[in-house]
Amino acid sequence: MWRKAENTIRPEAVEQGKSVVYIRKNITEEQREVDGETVTVYVYDEMKLPKELYPVFEQQQADIDYLTMLVEG
Repeated sequence: MWRKAENTIRPEAVEQGKSVVYIRKNITEEQREVDGETVTVYVYDEMKLPKELYPVFEQQQADIDYLTMLVEG
């Protein structure tokens, strides 16, 4: 479900569209040479979810974060 994406504008970690929610992680900044100019490009992993599934994803992610904290704590 995750795909690699890039943009010259820093993306938000979560962005809600009309019918989908874009979730982004591992956002990194790279400098590239384009036509003799240095350009900043943001590279990241992106997932698109139907808007009605986002609350389920959000709860699962919270559960994972909580369990990780308990194990690593």
